[in-house]
Amino acid sequence: MPIDTGRKLQVTEVTEPEKLSSEDNEIQKKLEVLALAEKLGNVSEASRLSGISRDTIYRHRKLIKQGGIHSLKRKETSGLRHKNCVDIDIERTVIEHSIQYPHLGQQKIAKEIRSKYGLEISPNGVRSIWLRQSMNTIEQRMVKASVTVSA
Repeated sequence: MPIDTGRKLQVTEVTEPEKLSSEDNEIQKKLEVLALAEKLGNVSEASRLSGISRDTIYRHRKLIKQGGIHSLKRKETSGLRHKNCVDIDIERTVIEHSIQYPHLGQQKIAKEIRSKYGLEISPNGVRSIWLRQSMNTIEQRMVKASVTVSA
């Protein structure tokens, strides 16, 4: 049998602290580095202490001056092609040929494209295209071929 001591528990509502989103956390880190540079009055020292390049610190300063804190948010650039990427026409040819002949390997595809179309591509170039397009196995190329035929 519980003994009543006359004590009453005080119950309060529990609120969980808000966590910053990864995006906000990233912006916060950038702001902290900029604050460190301001505090030290030396961008080189802030760069050394934070492990961030001086160029990056200056770029972040410029972004804040131009567009405020929200300009530090990472921007996605869709459809960006790397400058070392194969020409888009060669890539389309490799994709079409690979879909037409899904059983061929990267060396055979490169050789046929060289002989049929006069385009210069290495077997590793073919493989890179396959990896980018998720066609690096025979099964994946056959699935793409069936999708292309039915479309």
